[in-house]
Amino acid sequence: MFDPESDGIGAIKGGCPRCLELQAIFESHQHTLRLMRAFAPIQTQHAGSSDPSPDRQQDLFASVHSLESRRP
Repeated sequence: MFDPESDGIGAIKGGCPRCLELQAIFESHQHTLRLMRAFAPIQTQHAGSSDPSPDRQQDLFASVHSLESRRP
């Protein structure tokens, strides 16, 4: 089985059309990733901020629990 990332174009034997297309797709994908990373580099966290950000996720069941506790 041909893997363009690990095998490279040198592993294509006899000009296999499917392998050549797979290699072209892989190269296009790698080029697209390089362009995306050049345009908007991956953001990393700052080393100085050790405090985790506050949890902004709302608790869906907090209101249900508080209503159940009010029942007689």
